[in-house]
Amino acid sequence: MASAMLVESDIYRYAAIALLIFCCAFHYDALKLIKDDWLAKMCFAWAFYALFRFTWGIVVHGERGASEWLYVFPLLIPSLGACLYVTRDRLFAAVTFVIVAGFIGLLLTLDFPALIQGGRFSPLYHHNSIHAAVGCGLLFISSVYWLAYAADTNALKTVRGKALAAIAITTAMLCLVGIFAAKSKGVWLAFSLVFGFMSVTAVVHYGRRRMLVPGALALLLCMLAAGATYDNIKHYAGPTVSAALRLSEQAVSQEEIEKAMENSVGMPETPKSMRERLMLWTNAIDIFLESPLVGSGNLWLEHWQHAKYANVRFTLIHNGYLEILVRHGLLGMAMLLIFSATAFYRIRLAWKRGIIPSSLMLYLFSMSLFFFITMASNSNNRLAIGESFFLLAGAAVFAISIMLRADARSSAPTIPA
Repeated sequence: MASAMLVESDIYRYAAIALLIFCCAFHYDALKLIKDDWLAKMCFAWAFYALFRFTWGIVVHGERGASEWLYVFPLLIPSLGACLYVTRDRLFAAVTFVIVAGFIGLLLTLDFPALIQGGRFSPLYHHNSIHAAVGCGLLFISSVYWLAYAADTNALKTVRGKALAAIAITTAMLCLVGIFAAKSKGVWLAFSLVFGFMSVTAVVHYGRRRMLVPGALALLLCMLAAGATYDNIKHYAGPTVSAALRLSEQAVSQEEIEKAMENSVGMPETPKSMRERLMLWTNAIDIFLESPLVGSGNLWLEHWQHAKYANVRFTLIHNGYLEILVRHGLLGMAMLLIFSATAFYRIRLAWKRGIIPSSLMLYLFSMSLFFFITMASNSNNRLAIGESFFLLAGAAVFAISIMLRADARSSAPTIPA
């Protein structure tokens, strides 16, 4: 199910279906563990609502939209959570397999001559370099917290464990190379913020003494890498940063944001990729404002034909939040916010009760933070990597929820007869 980090394909869907079939065949009782969870009921209700609206759009209006059925995926997430719960003893091995596969994939796809020349290329097996950069970011986070979890569980004491640790460290470093080489400014920003989050939380949760040596080494490597790549980063990111600053100044000083965006679109010094995003976002905002509460459903594509920049070459909006707003409005955004806030609460509660280790909590938080930041500049939720992320991260929340309820039952005081 995590294969989308490495290969942009539908493999994760077949894996999810296979896992559900396995659990229905051999662990059917486990699927009943989520039936009384209000969050699961909300997912089911949302899925049926999205399915009804999708069907209505086709039958009544003859409009299929684009990737509308993805919003029915919450129907599967609670059951996948039960599947993760009953197979939790296999998860460490599964993550190990993904990291080793990522290590091999990076060795085969990193173009080191192009890297030395400062060129752009796509690592791993994705349709373009932006998707590859997101995949490398998720794989980096997975490798780091694999190491943290392995250290917590003494899995590194054996010869095999040390060899796997060396692979995980190398994979993380190769991911950094891949992120740099992909030249995605949005991923660079997201990764910088999440790397800072990871560093601070590592000190808080693992202590200054324990993190002193690895922290110093990481800081030294970052300084050396920054010095070596500064000119290249400035070349690729500089024009976009300058255009973004101009846009911000116009919006804050004297103009409405929409007028400032229109001015930026018309400026020749605005980079092409940013100009296209501004056009896409302008269209999306206008369509959202036509039906802000529940969105336009499948009909958003019909409205797009009459938008201000209808001739822009994409209908992929390149902003995951606007993707939700044009289809399902504030109602859809509320669904995402409620689920995310509940997930944060339950994961942190499980950590406080000692049900999950710090490494797992920080892994889920770091992965989510990274992905949600990248959604601001790309429609990653409409890609294989986004679908896979939501299925797995959402399932993890329900697996942890089952563990929380089991812990509450075991610690409940017994009433003497």
